[in-house]
This record gives sequence, C-alpha cells and structure tokens, in this order.
Amino acid sequence: MSEKNKAFEEQHTPEVKDAAVTDAPAKDETPEAVAAEDTQKKGRTARTRRARPARELTPEELEEKKKKEKNKPKDVKKAAKRLISYITVHKRRLIIVAICVVLSTAIGTVAALLMQPIYDTLEQVVVKGNMDKNSAMAVIIRYVVFMAIANLLSATMSIIYTKLMLHVTVDTVRTLRRDLFNHLQYLPVSYFDKHKTGEIMSRFTSDVGRINDLVNDSFPTIISSSIQAIMTLSIMLYYSWKITLTLTVAVVLMVLVVVGITNICSPLFKKHQKAMAECNGYMEEYIRGIKAVKVFCFEDRSKARFNELNENYRKIGVKANIIGGFMGPIVSMIARVNYAISVSLGVGMVLKGKMSVANLIVYLNYASGYGGPVISIAGCYSSLISALAGAERIFEVLDTPFEEDGGSVTLAKVVKGIMGYEEDEENGELAWKVPQEDGTAAYVPVKCEVDIKDLTFAYEEGHNVIKHVTTHAESGKKLAFVGSTGAGKTTITNLINRFYEVEEGEITIDGINIKDIKKGDLRSSMAFVLQDARLFAGTIAENIRYGKLDATDEEVVAAAKLANAHSFIEKLPEGYETSLRADGVNISQGQGQLLNIARAAVSNRPLLVLDEATSSVDTRTERQIEKGMDQLMDGKTVLVIAHRLSTVRNSQNIVVLEDGEIIEHGDHQSLIDFGGKYYQLYTGMFEMT
Repeated sequence: MSEKNKAFEEQHTPEVKDAAVTDAPAKDETPEAVAAEDTQKKGRTARTRRARPARELTPEELEEKKKKEKNKPKDVKKAAKRLISYITVHKRRLIIVAICVVLSTAIGTVAALLMQPIYDTLEQVVVKGNMDKNSAMAVIIRYVVFMAIANLLSATMSIIYTKLMLHVTVDTVRTLRRDLFNHLQYLPVSYFDKHKTGEIMSRFTSDVGRINDLVNDSFPTIISSSIQAIMTLSIMLYYSWKITLTLTVAVVLMVLVVVGITNICSPLFKKHQKAMAECNGYMEEYIRGIKAVKVFCFEDRSKARFNELNENYRKIGVKANIIGGFMGPIVSMIARVNYAISVSLGVGMVLKGKMSVANLIVYLNYASGYGGPVISIAGCYSSLISALAGAERIFEVLDTPFEEDGGSVTLAKVVKGIMGYEEDEENGELAWKVPQEDGTAAYVPVKCEVDIKDLTFAYEEGHNVIKHVTTHAESGKKLAFVGSTGAGKTTITNLINRFYEVEEGEITIDGINIKDIKKGDLRSSMAFVLQDARLFAGTIAENIRYGKLDATDEEVVAAAKLANAHSFIEKLPEGYETSLRADGVNISQGQGQLLNIARAAVSNRPLLVLDEATSSVDTRTERQIEKGMDQLMDGKTVLVIAHRLSTVRNSQNIVVLEDGEIIEHGDHQSLIDFGGKYYQLYTGMFEMT
C-alpha cells in the first residue's frame, strides 16, 4: 500500500473505542465527584461546540467552510507587488508621468496663492483707500493672467501624463493577457477538467478589466491627490501652523476610516469577483448547451438558476459597495467639520489682529479643499481593492505549475548508413532519439508498437477507473477497446498521450516508457480523432491544415477525399475557403467530424487513435468513412474506442472492458465463438449504456 493510501485511510478511519470494561477504574460516585464530572462534561461539550473536528462536520458544513476559506484574500500585498512589477516595466514613461503629475498638481495648487495679492489689492482700494482703481485693476489683471498661464500649464501637463498613462495601461493589460494565455498553454488537462470555462474566461474579461481601470484612472489620481494633500498641508502650516495643528485630529480620523473600511471590504470584493466568475461560467455553459435546454424545456429552471447566481452577485456587490461607499461621505463630513473649525479659529485670529482678512480667505480656500484629495484617494479604494482581488485571481492561475514533462527521448528523422543511423530532416524516416549515458544517442525506428502493462489509474485517490490492464498493440495492427460507458476506454487514451500521468504499471511505445518521451514528441507521433470534434473560426482548409500547418492545397484535398469530406465541401459556396464559425456551428455535427478525420489524415502520423470517431455520423456515412479509414490506417498502429461494434470487426485484437478491468480479449470471431459479453453486445442481447 502506498504512503498516500495509508495516510488517506488513517485520516478517514474513525477511532474505535475499547468496549471492554474490565480494566476501567472504579467510578467515584460521591457528590463532589459527581459535581466535578458534570462540570467536566459541560466543559467538554462547550469545547466540542467551539471546535468540532472536520471529520464530524456534515458535508454541507464542510462545503460552507471551504467556500469561506476560498473567499478570503490570501495575500493582497503580494498581489500588489506583482502587479506593480508589471507596471514598472515602463520606467521611462512612468518617470515622465510622475514629473508631469507633480508639475500639474504643484502648479495647480500654487496657482491659488496668486489670489493673495489680488485680495491684498482689493483691501488697499476698498478698505484702506491707499491705491487708485486704475493701478489696482492693472495689478489684478497681471495676476489673473499669471493664474491663466499657470492653469494652462497645469492642464497641458495633465494631458501629457493622461496620454502616457493610457499607453502604460494598454501595455500592462496586454502583457497580463499574454502571460495568462501563454501560461494556459502549458497547464495540464486536469486543470481544465477541474475549472469551468467561464471561470477561466473571467480572468481575461472582468479581472483584467478591473486592473485596466485601476492603472488608467486610480494610480494617477492617488499620486496627484497625495501630492496635493501634502502641498495643501504645507501651505496651511505656513499661513497658520496653530490652526492647522488643531486639525490633525481630522486627518487621523480620515486615515482610521480608510483603514477600517479597507479591512472590512477586502474579503467582500474577493467574494464579489468569485460570484461574477460563477455567473460567467453558468452563462457559458448555458450558451454552449442551448439546444439541450430547449429540447428538454429547461428554460424556466435555467432562468431560476441564473437569477439565483445573479442575485447572489448583486447582494455581495451591494454589500461591498455600500460599505465601501461609506468612506466618501464620512471623510467628507469630517472635512466639513474641519472647515467649520478652521473658520471659527481663523475669525478669532483676525479679530485679535494676528491674521489679515486676505490671509484668512486664502487659508480657508485651501482648508475647504483639504478634504478633497483624501476623498479622491478614498474614492479609489473600491477599484483598488477590486483590482487587487482580480490580480490575485490572475496570479493564482500564473502560479499554477506547468504540465510536468520529465522526458528526454525525442523524435528525429534518420537514414541508415554504413556507420549506423544518421539524422536527415529531408529524406529520413521517423525514429526515437534515446540519449545515452556517454552523451551519445541511440536511434529506435518508430513502429508504434504499444504495450500496456499492469496499468492502474485513478482520477481521485481510492477510486480506480483502470485496474491492472495489460494488452498489446502490434505495429501496423488495430487494437480496439469496447465496453460500457465509464468502463475506462477513453482514460486509456488520456494516459497514452500523457494528458494524465501513469501512476501504477507502465505504457511503452517501441519498448520505450512514455514517461521518458517528451510530451511534444510523443504527441507528434500520434493523430487523434476524438469523440467531440473541435473546429475553430477560420476556413475549412485552415481547419484541416491544423493537423499539418505546412500542408499543401493538394494534401488538404487528398485528406478530405480520404475522410469522405470532399464531396460536401465542393457543394459549399466557397468550397475549401468557406469560413466556419467557432465550433463549426454553421455545418452539421457529422460534417464537422469528417473534417476532424481529414485533419488526422493530413497529419499522416504512425499512431492513430480513434475515440468514437464515427459516433456523430449516420450509418451510411460511417460505411463510406470506413473505406477511407482503411487507407488511412494502412501501415499504422491504430487504437480504436467505439460503441458501434461494427467499426471494430476487423481489429486484430479487441479488448472488452468492464468497470476498468479486462474481461475478454481476442479477435472478432474468437469473441463471438466464446459467447461472452462481446457476443451479447454484438448481437444486441446486452445493451451498452
């Protein structure tokens, strides 16, 4: 038994208490002992209620616990640092942006000081009468022009940094999307089996979109507001440090509000992002399964389920944004109280002759706007936390380990010479290049002789879907797997191409363990025709050429003829240049499968795997395909998985699987003569389900 299995059994085996009472100590039944025992029982009961072991929780409680743990942000600081690393790649632009932001904010803030000489001039004319109106007007006009120039410079700087920040944002988002998409290319198939398509897509749409909003809008606002707050505070201290120091309480309160609401809202925005992913995932599933929904009249149930998910998304969003929205009004209220205090203290200082009216007006002008920068920073809070939650979800994908390879054997084209095999890319035949300990390489001609030895596999520990399967496919022969749904047929193909790794037993090709062959080279030796035909947006010729990117037009047509697809392609308005929509929705499912078979034909690889290849075509088309298949399979090793037993009659070896085990094997006639499960399946005495 493996260490994992032992640990699994130990974890899930309940403790068995000894039922024997012969060794138990005598029970003290005195009143004091009874009271003490009752106290201990109450304590144990309370402790049990406080901390119930996970193995005692109901399945519903365990699921709820997992959801709560998943919704908690793991490391927002780490996500912020990584996101900043994507932004700071554009150092030159950011330096220019920083300079422009500083200049724009500084000029705009200092420009208000130009009101001081204007107020002083008015005071000289109106109150003291020390200056004539014409002289006063000239002074006022001069300072108004200075203010106009200052504001024009501030606006110009603002335009420059806005444009540069737009480039930084677009490049950052592009890089994130590129890294995310590139990373997905190297993730194991098991990752996509465990995650919904809509959930993965939400990383590219909503999560990246929130980061776009943060970088483009919030970062400049935070920088600008921070500088404005510092400069405003400095100017206020210059005019009256006594009044300003009394207002530090307001600043502390603002900071406490921001920090407190941040801590409350952070997990809510994480949960909000997850709820959006669930909505997107359900919508994607609904659209893909729209035909099934309509056929089974599932519209009302679909609406109810989506409304449930949408309502959950709404509730979480409302809660998060309401709490986050408290920040602005609270900070604004503190700022207004701050302004009222400033007015009171300033008037008192004017009456005492310690401050001029002009100075008070300028000071109050800054005091009235002092809360503005803090409110702006607070307003960026929601997008900041939401974007960091999205960034964390993106980085979770980027931190998912790549598909492990570990192979060293590669494919090469060789010719046999006097001194042995020599590589020749143009005229050579395929061979496995096996590295040797002395640094040389041995070449094994590719015959694709497949051996499956004592193969056991489980997608989930403790639930084996393949159990001690041993079989052999001779080079150039046809090996078929038949059996009921869930018998493990497709799992074997998933293991042969290393979508999943073999855990127990081994699979060899030409005597080489597939674990020792690089995955790319292993898969390059195989052509697959899967049960689910996957077509991509593009022309029919491009879809066929997917099996061999450098295939000529003649090779594409020959492959289509081999798969019996040429006739229907010729009838299309644009023939091979007919554009297909995603998943080939503008052609029939059977026609799509014919193109899938043509794709395998044009690749011309030595090992052919057919997983329910003709399940989507009618019987007449199936017979026509079989004729082409005979040519396609000529000289190749073929692994066939089929429900229709008519497609496996000419297989040299037929393996009958049941519950992951081989119950019968042999050729068609020997299995018919045996009169077992295969005979029952073939004659219709037993229905495969």
